[in-house]
Amino acid sequence: MEVFRRDPESLEPDRPTVLTIGKFDGIHRGHRHILEVVAARARAPSWQSAVIILWPPPPEVLRPGAQIPRLSTLAEREAALAASGIDVLILWPFTLELSRLSPREFMLRLRRHLNLRVLVIGSDFALGHKRSGTAEVLQELGRELGFEVVVAPPYVHEGQAVSSSRIREHLSAGHVTQAARLLGRWPTLTGTVVRGAGRGKDLGFPTANLHLDEPLAVPGHGIYATFATFGAEDDPAVHQAVTSIGVRPTFEDANEQTIETFLLHFDADLYDQTLRLHFVEKLRDELKFDSVEALIAQMKRDVTDARAALASHELPAES
Repeated sequence: MEVFRRDPESLEPDRPTVLTIGKFDGIHRGHRHILEVVAARARAPSWQSAVIILWPPPPEVLRPGAQIPRLSTLAEREAALAASGIDVLILWPFTLELSRLSPREFMLRLRRHLNLRVLVIGSDFALGHKRSGTAEVLQELGRELGFEVVVAPPYVHEGQAVSSSRIREHLSAGHVTQAARLLGRWPTLTGTVVRGAGRGKDLGFPTANLHLDEPLAVPGHGIYATFATFGAEDDPAVHQAVTSIGVRPTFEDANEQTIETFLLHFDADLYDQTLRLHFVEKLRDELKFDSVEALIAQMKRDVTDARAALASHELPAES
């Protein structure tokens, strides 16, 4: 897959384009459905399939300081799109000027510079100034400018409409298994291992402290059975792990949220490495213990419970 980190005006495709536009945050089941339609429509006439992601996300440009927690890093989106068979990814730099374009001006650029023939969108999709380019408006523009608009119906899985906002709600509540059903994979957090207070090591459970390099959607406070992966992207090391998210209420001086992971059967330095956590099951809520001894006893039970929860799972390649 070719990746272009600029606007489409400098591109000169050698064949017509079947396109979709969106955030594609998490590349959940609904996204994959749309990508399958794009790839299928491009395959028969040997056209190119393309995805446009406006980056940085428009809300962060339109409302400085506002951040919607993301379900995946940008690098993870790129990898998932490449795996889906998309030919071209365009990371179009989003600016206030671009936000002011009318739907017609926006689509004229795509028709002219991408040789756009088919646009695939979801039923709730809109673009252009004040989101005035609804599906109906885009279909009318398609008839005028010479491209087809395919509106994919809402994607429903196990009776639930699949959306990034619904997945974020599940994660916020700690419902990682429900989020996984809508994602089609386990929820993940990716970041850099940094030095912490060293308290886990003192307790006999040395933990890797994760710093998120992007504003990701973090599961609610609690203890989770996870897989931890690190190392080469094409052949990462995989370890069972217990992950704690919360404020460590047993210790009075702890009031900031931390993401701490104890890797089973692992004893090495991970500082400054990229670590990815795959959330399989929530084991329990975060608790405050009357003594350090009680906390240690519970941590031992957490390890046993995590082993049991993870025993029947293997890390899928697409996760």
